[in-house]
This record gives sequence, C-alpha cells and structure tokens, in this order.
Amino acid sequence: MSKHSTQFKLKVVKEYLKLGGLRRIANLYEINTSDIRKWTLAYQAHGLPSLQKKVSQHFTPEFKLQVLQYMESHQLSARPVAAHFKIGNMATILQWQKLYNKGGVTALQRKPKEKPPMPKPFDIKALLKKPLAQLTPAEMRRRLEYSEAENAYLKKLDALVQSKKLASKVKPKSSPN
Repeated sequence: MSKHSTQFKLKVVKEYLKLGGLRRIANLYEINTSDIRKWTLAYQAHGLPSLQKKVSQHFTPEFKLQVLQYMESHQLSARPVAAHFKIGNMATILQWQKLYNKGGVTALQRKPKEKPPMPKPFDIKALLKKPLAQLTPAEMRRRLEYSEAENAYLKKLDALVQSKKLASKVKPKSSPN
C-alpha cells in the first residue's frame, strides 16, 4: 500500500516537471528521488490514473515474457518498462528477469502457495485414559503440558477465590452523616 496520496504524488510530479531539481524536490518533501522518477515516468506514460493506488496485480507468464522481451528489444531499464506496462514496482520486473535467466519461461509461472497441513485434532480425554507405560514421548510431553496448564489454571482460580473472600471480609466502614 502506498503511503502517499494521489494528490500528493500529482503535486510532486507537476512541480518536478515544471521546475526540475530532483534532489531539491526530494529534500523539500522528504521523499526518495526514485519515487519521484517512478511517479513522473508513470504520469507521463499514462496520466493521473497511474498515480492512484492499485489493487494487487497477478501477471500471466506470457505477459511477463512480453515485458522482458520489450525491455530487451528497446534496451530499456526496468523503471521505464514498469511505467510503460503499469507495473507498480520495477523490482518486480528485475525479479522476473532473474527467474527467467535461471529457469526460462517455466520459471515465470506462478507457484501456488503451499498451505501447511492441518494439525490433527487433539483428544486429551483419550490421552488421559491411556496408561503411562503405553505413551510415546510426544504423547507424554503433551500430557505433561496439559497437566501444567490445568495446574496453573487451578492456582489462578484459587487465588481469585481467596482475593474475593478477603475483599468481602474487609469492607470499608460507612462514614456517619
């Protein structure tokens, strides 16, 4: 998510295009010079919509390859190519290039995020019924953790009961009117 509003970006870009002085404007607004360059290139290529916040983008391997071929054929760096193709961050293109150089077109395909397997539901009642001699080390650890948690809970409950008893015994005396 961008931390700068569309209006702020537009103001900076217009001032830079009008007066120049990349470092001066960066210092004035306390922003990075690369942001000014990126916003200016995007604005010149696509106008105001290019400065607005974007929804997460997903690119096909074919599109990624097209971008890399465009960059190669026009001998451009990643920044102007990102502006041309409305890609929010030039580092995305550099990452594609790195992947492509390592593994070709197949490396540009999206890899599904693997979800860790769901842990099996834990049945403490069955574990407590099982004889100690038959427990595995993992089950023994689990049983110990349960017993420690139960003990801590009971201690807290006892402390709460004791504090309520004490509070009821020591009631403030009412003041005479």
